[in-house]
Amino acid sequence: MRTLATLSMTTKRGLTSIWHFAEYPDGFYAFGGCHTPLVKRFASIQELRDLYRSYVGYGYTPMTTQTQLSILPDELSADLWALTPSA
Repeated sequence: MRTLATLSMTTKRGLTSIWHFAEYPDGFYAFGGCHTPLVKRFASIQELRDLYRSYVGYGYTPMTTQTQLSILPDELSADLWALTPSA
């Protein structure tokens, strides 16, 4: 598994929703949520990017500080920036 990005958002109820975007040998996955964890599988990186961009549009923000659950290695930072939507 290779983690490409992690997004988080605090809901109106005060719950934290976290989504992880990852690459596995058999495809690309987004998994997370706050009530019932969900897993979504995609055949292409473009589909994963589209979902990432839509979540950012909903108000999710990238977790890139020391307080995140896991720190991305330097070699994956390019993948994270590739997922970040441009203005």
